[in-house]
Amino acid sequence: MTPQEKKSFGELADFFRILGNDIRLKILALCSVRERSSRELREILGISKPLLIAHLRKLLRTGLLSYRVEVDEGKGVLRKYYKTSEFRIIVSHELLRELCRNNLVNACMD
Repeated sequence: MTPQEKKSFGELADFFRILGNDIRLKILALCSVRERSSRELREILGISKPLLIAHLRKLLRTGLLSYRVEVDEGKGVLRKYYKTSEFRIIVSHELLRELCRNNLVNACMD
């Protein structure tokens, strides 16, 4: 999702909260260079598996991160490889005015 797809101030704030965490920004940066497995991300970032999973879920939910699944049939293991989705963040006066009109109708009348 992009900022332009947000329909309320709360949704826009949630989007920026996702980006406002240094670990999530590091995940996005690492996965923009090449696909990374969760094990690789944990080792580079030095964080636990549950913490990484929590961060990955937030990034996946916003569409900033995607993954593909690979099956190692020899080991009977399923691996996910994460990559950063293409995105551009633009918060314009027009977007803010539209949010105002849609959410603060009386206060935003021109």
